[in-house]
Order: sequence, then structure tokens, then C-alpha cells
Amino acid sequence: MIQATLVPTVAEMRSNTTFDALMWALARPGRIQPLPFSSLAVLAESLLDRECTFFCSDRDLYAEIVRTGADAVPLAQAEYVFTSLADGRQVAALADALHGNLLYPDASATIFAPAVTGSGTRLRLSGPGIDGALDIAVDGVDPTFWALRAEAVRYPLGWDVYLADAESLIGIPRSTTIEVL
Repeated sequence: MIQATLVPTVAEMRSNTTFDALMWALARPGRIQPLPFSSLAVLAESLLDRECTFFCSDRDLYAEIVRTGADAVPLAQAEYVFTSLADGRQVAALADALHGNLLYPDASATIFAPAVTGSGTRLRLSGPGIDGALDIAVDGVDPTFWALRAEAVRYPLGWDVYLADAESLIGIPRSTTIEVL
């Protein structure tokens, strides 16, 4: 009997590698995870399908995310939110984002935003997946976001957040406590 060997396509390898980075980012909050493919669209490609809803504030990225088959919906209904956190108006709009309920805490938004780690606002993270506390610096996030997130997060309710730059990402799950330093 001849056994066929299935070789993954480039797109499958890209999605698998990106999915791994996304999962490790939430398992190890605040720790930089390398991204071999630098695009929020690749993050969307690895997570979204026809059963997902999304909101995207960037027109170019929106066009790429539509290709996943996910449904574009208003921000208040979106499971996945792709937006800039650098603009205070876009941050304020996130007050309407899903944050789950006690019966379905997973009915909440996952937020993806561009940001640069290593400089900018200093944050101290603590909680599951962090040994004690972890200090990080993030640039490209309006300071009002951290206060808004603190209001939205009442574990198990709240948002999971991914901040990505051209080469890496960090994850901040809703279980993580953030202190702005």
C-alpha cells in the first residue's frame, strides 16, 4: 500500500505558524512572540472564517479580511475588532465592544491593533501566565485605552487584546491586570 504524504501549502503553513504565535501570546501575556508574517490581515486569516463576525476601521485591511468569509458587522456586534488604538476617538468607540456576560463570557470581542513594543507607555502586567509581574512599554496606544479596558474587564468578562508590529505581537488576555506606570 502506497501512503500519500500531504504537504501543507504556503498559506496553511503561514496560518498555522501565525495561530501558534497568537496562542502563545495569550498564554504568556506581555511576552513578545515573533511573527514570521507581518500583517494584521495574516492574523485575521488564521482565525476568521464564515462563522465569525468582525469590525475593521481600516479600509485596506477591511478588504483583506472580507476574503476570510467572515461577516462584517457594526462594532457593537463584532467578535473580532481590528482598529487603531492610537486615535482617542476610535478608542472611545470601543466602549460599545462586546465584553461577554456571565452566562457566556466568551461572547466578547478580541481586539487587534498595531503598536510598537519596547518604547512608549510603561505598563506593569500581572495575573495568570505571569510570574509575579512583568513590565513592558507600548507605543501607538492612546493612554485612554488602558482606563477603558479596566472598566470593561471584570473577569471572566472583558476583552482579549493583541498588539502587533511588523515582526511581533503581544497578547493581553482579559485575566491580566494592567497598571500604567
